[in-house]
Amino acid sequence: MNATSQDAPSRRSITDQYEAIAEAACDRLAKNKRVRRNLPGGGRLRIDRQLPFLCLHRGNEEDAVTRELITSEAAYLFASDSVKHHEGLSHLCSEISAAMQEHFGTFLLIEVWAKDLSAQRSSSAEFQIACIDGDAIPSTINAFEEALKAIRVDGRPPQVNRLVADVAELRGLPSLASVCPENGSGACCTLGLIVNPFYRDRVTGAVYPVALQVLRSQLAIAFRKTVAEFTGNPKGKHKAHYDTLGPSSMVKAARLIDQQLCEVSGSFDFLLQVTPTNADEARMEFAASSSKELPSLRYRHLPYHPNILKRRLFDIEIERVEDPTLAHLFWEKQDEIDRQLTSLRDLHAPELALHELPKQSHFLTSSLQLYGTAEDSLVELAEQILERFAKAPPASQDSASQRSSGKKKCVDSEELASAAREEIDRYHTRMNEFTASVELSDTIASGIMVSHDRLLISREVSIPRRRLAPLLHHEVGTHLLTYFNGRCQPFRQLYAGLAGYEELQEGLAVLAEYLVGGLTRMRIRTLAARVMAVHWMVNGKSFASVVNRLQRHHRFSRRQSFTTTLRVFRGGGLTKDIIYLRGLRDLLDYLAKGHDIEPLYVGKIGLQHVPYIQELRRRGIITPPRILPRFLDDESARDRLEACRGKSVLDLMETD
Repeated sequence: MNATSQDAPSRRSITDQYEAIAEAACDRLAKNKRVRRNLPGGGRLRIDRQLPFLCLHRGNEEDAVTRELITSEAAYLFASDSVKHHEGLSHLCSEISAAMQEHFGTFLLIEVWAKDLSAQRSSSAEFQIACIDGDAIPSTINAFEEALKAIRVDGRPPQVNRLVADVAELRGLPSLASVCPENGSGACCTLGLIVNPFYRDRVTGAVYPVALQVLRSQLAIAFRKTVAEFTGNPKGKHKAHYDTLGPSSMVKAARLIDQQLCEVSGSFDFLLQVTPTNADEARMEFAASSSKELPSLRYRHLPYHPNILKRRLFDIEIERVEDPTLAHLFWEKQDEIDRQLTSLRDLHAPELALHELPKQSHFLTSSLQLYGTAEDSLVELAEQILERFAKAPPASQDSASQRSSGKKKCVDSEELASAAREEIDRYHTRMNEFTASVELSDTIASGIMVSHDRLLISREVSIPRRRLAPLLHHEVGTHLLTYFNGRCQPFRQLYAGLAGYEELQEGLAVLAEYLVGGLTRMRIRTLAARVMAVHWMVNGKSFASVVNRLQRHHRFSRRQSFTTTLRVFRGGGLTKDIIYLRGLRDLLDYLAKGHDIEPLYVGKIGLQHVPYIQELRRRGIITPPRILPRFLDDESARDRLEACRGKSVLDLMETD
């Protein structure tokens, strides 16, 4: 028996498998259900829902990495390029094409492959677009070319060329002409994309994973823009954003990674761990000290070993996530958690002396990586605030009569806790999932803080009554609200917090104080003082020097000067306090550009994440915020919100 006779049964068997898969896939697509099927020879078919396109890669295991260029899409198929697979693969693609043309009237097949490594001419991005009849879909090819030219790798634009040729002929593979038998009609077309494999070493074939990741995320946008142009504006409907063509659900691997990251990040509270438990004792020790050195600070014991948590963190296989947007957010979060755990390890390291200068502190180094430092423009803004809104020293600030009068106008911890519970109840009536708790604490330095779903209030807290409502809008109406909005999302990172989310959180919270008429000049001076304290600390000023500068040069009380400085020097140097003023400044810039504030309450995100969040919303992976802050129900607050567009922080305070 000759070889051809031996191979025939095998080919028929493989073809039969493809035909069975085609029947099952088309049956599910007719009901607009997702398709997930393994193909013979290690192939894979994934179609998220009814879609007018399919991205295809035919290859072998030697170039398996190239298939990752299409697995970012909502409709992709990768299969063996062996001849014995051709008949079945052609049938599968033809059936999918016919089913989708019946629904959409159009269908686009985009076949992607890489040049041989031996033909790799450079280490830069190069693309060739192949089409047998470019005149049939000129606008589509133009859109594809422009989208490819927008890709940047190492800051350099790619070279993009066009070829008039049959895709199969270029590849030396059997034609898939049956997929689009009327290729000249424009209703069904095939495009080819030839990629220079700069993401692989031309000698060893080793993959450069970061380069591949950068290419995948940008190429996904190019695919979607191309399909959006090809489908046009069907049946007179409003043209949808190209993001809607992306995957509309989180697959099992992505959900698992999301859960694992949340479990690690939720196993500790970074801010609580770096908050001294003996702040009041330290203040009294400093007041009685003749040396005026930073008092000894104590912190909560770590209920875990940072290195063991790091092991769990880096066991999370983010590389399994096909969706480039989700993968990017996961990588960011993994990196942030790693830095936080390093900070906490340094905080509790035996060799870290408590009197060590901040500029020598390993903790400070990690803090700078997490929050940065005060850039010149922010320092200038803080100086302008402190100069323009200078506080005149009271005649007898510490007199017994003033202290007695002040207490009558202040709210203590019990009254604050009661008011907070009432505010939480108001939100609970709007959303059953809003189930925050309020706890009185003896071990937090600040008067009030949020930890996950808990509102912690110091038993020693005493705030002016006029600050009560703004404070509740800050803590409950922003921090807790975004936490519980995030809890209602299928994407768990929205309540755990995307990397660097705190800056926008504090910007929103301070803006909330302004919108309810509670952002006082003293409050904005405090935020400016925090920036200056960080600036001085990073530049090597001592604890006592910073306290004295705030008290003598900027006329803050002795207590407030100490508290502000302690917040900055804790752990050996924490630069987090710059994010309040910077967050407000950047939020005002965002609003000045005409952007809506509503998307910012979807969960705990940063301004840098808004494009990703909007993309995920268009794709249906996340939903709009369940509830918005109560103050937006008030017409005067909405008027203030509109009036603050185009204003700087200084403008807000001048016109308030």
